[in-house]
Amino acid sequence: MTTLPRELSPTVAAVFAAVDAERQRLGVPGAVVAVRSPDAEPWSVALGVRDIATDEPLAVDAVLRVGSVTKTIVATVVLRLTERGELGLDDDILAHLPHVRVPSGVTVRRLLDMTAGLPEYTTEEFMEISHTTPDRVWGPQELLDLAFREPHRFAPGSSWDYCNAGYILLGMLAEHVTGDLVEDLARKLVLDPLGLHDTSLPPRSAAGTSLPDATVRGYHRVGAELVDTTDVNPSWAWTAGNAISTADDLVVLVEALVRGDLLAEETQRARLAGVPVPGTDWSYGLGIANFGGIWGHNGELPGFQAFAGHEPGTGRTIVVLANVDKSTDEVNPADTLAALVRRHLAPGTA
Repeated sequence: MTTLPRELSPTVAAVFAAVDAERQRLGVPGAVVAVRSPDAEPWSVALGVRDIATDEPLAVDAVLRVGSVTKTIVATVVLRLTERGELGLDDDILAHLPHVRVPSGVTVRRLLDMTAGLPEYTTEEFMEISHTTPDRVWGPQELLDLAFREPHRFAPGSSWDYCNAGYILLGMLAEHVTGDLVEDLARKLVLDPLGLHDTSLPPRSAAGTSLPDATVRGYHRVGAELVDTTDVNPSWAWTAGNAISTADDLVVLVEALVRGDLLAEETQRARLAGVPVPGTDWSYGLGIANFGGIWGHNGELPGFQAFAGHEPGTGRTIVVLANVDKSTDEVNPADTLAALVRRHLAPGTA
């Protein structure tokens, strides 16, 4: 059992104890949980271990991969470029990148809210290749070429489907119109303005493979086995999911995104005008999701899973980072732990 800090109040300690018990039940080696609430003290707690071989405890300031939470950063970069006049939300992508094999009607807005209908490259076959060639540095065009082997899923604007390929295309677009690397754009337009010094988009090179602290490991679950996939080069996810961050940084990020701190009011309204996600009560805006009243994003890369959400109705923020991608019962561990925290903090239960 993880030893919780003595200074936690009884109420908060009970929440984190329940979360730690669930973490152990789910077979999650380590997790960092950060909670901010207007009616309770702010806390960030590390549970479990950073490395199953050494049993070293995971630190609360551990820098982990956050997967598709990256999309919130990249979308904010693109939205800020629209405010600078370098792009328009309803610009056709072909007006900027005429060589890309997409139909007319694939716009910046439709890439951001995943209504463009692009095919996907992150198939089971591709993920197996990425696991067996961990040092490979993937190029964005290479990823799109893999996606475009398949037919487009639907006519642009006629439906919704989650799509990583669209965010690869947005990364290419941002670099094309500015002449800057997207990791530099993220630093300049999002991360530095918010003071997020432990968050970055790693370079698309061999140098982007390792985490800042090599003692922190991430595990891909294969049946009952945990396979260390920490050092799979994340270039295959690039602007769809290669960011690294801490739980405390993601608290700042998701609260700023939901408030619209970096955007004009009109742009923020457009961002939050979500498209219904079929089969759920969720909606998806411009690089941000509404999970039934809590806004943010989740993410998964081999070895890691993350959830970052802010609930405007209560003022609460919940962030969970896990160093495994699936639980023993094949659910997303960070999402599951975040939902448990949310239930415990609901009125009358905590």
